[in-house]
Amino acid sequence: MNRLRMYWGFLIIVLSHGIHAKELLLVAGLEKPPYVIPAIDSGFEVELMEQVLSTLGYSTSIVYVPYGRTYDITKQIKADIGLTLTASSGVESALLTVPYVVYQNVAISLKQQKIELTKVAELQSYSLVSFQNANKILGYEFEQAAKVSPLYFELPDQQRQVELLLHGKIDVIVMDVNIFKHFAKTIAGDNVISKVDVHSLFSSTYYQAVINSPELRQAFNQAFTAYIKTEQYAELLKKYDMPYLLKDRFSD
Repeated sequence: MNRLRMYWGFLIIVLSHGIHAKELLLVAGLEKPPYVIPAIDSGFEVELMEQVLSTLGYSTSIVYVPYGRTYDITKQIKADIGLTLTASSGVESALLTVPYVVYQNVAISLKQQKIELTKVAELQSYSLVSFQNANKILGYEFEQAAKVSPLYFELPDQQRQVELLLHGKIDVIVMDVNIFKHFAKTIAGDNVISKVDVHSLFSSTYYQAVINSPELRQAFNQAFTAYIKTEQYAELLKKYDMPYLLKDRFSD
């Protein structure tokens, strides 16, 4: 799938959307494996959404956009659902679904650097690179550390984040641990984890979807709550090596 389709191909989808009343248009952030993998229209979040919405009788089409623009483009093209959002993304809370996926952001440094981190504020002493909108999502303490850091920037290309760290170009990267494991394995193989220190400085981030239709949002919430108790969900977690982080949150 080429970048033309990722950024502008949604025009074709939008023009044809509505012909099939049972098809929903979704907007997802670019390249966040194992959560979103545009090249094969798959990933944990993509498959989860397809499976839950299929129980409601819907099929899906997906548009991939830079992560920081997910909500804006969802509004611009009047898409049915925008993925991986929170109230901190500028979304009205009433439009958000129940949390459907959990990201665990961590700080990662090369073991040879012998960097010790026990609290977020200590990041201010190091050069940092993180994902788009991290300074909004990760809280006030991280935002302040990023301002004081000798070098801080955010990248939409998270593989590039991992490359910068492994090549010694940056002191610390901040990203979801599952995304790091995916890209690190792609770049350097299975043994890369032994070469880094993973600093657990952040609480889990529970992401939601934005659904403008109250009826569809309520139906999704109910269907998702039922879905996470099924064997199908357990198999999806196993496929993408995800922990069971949401089952207890919605247990009866």
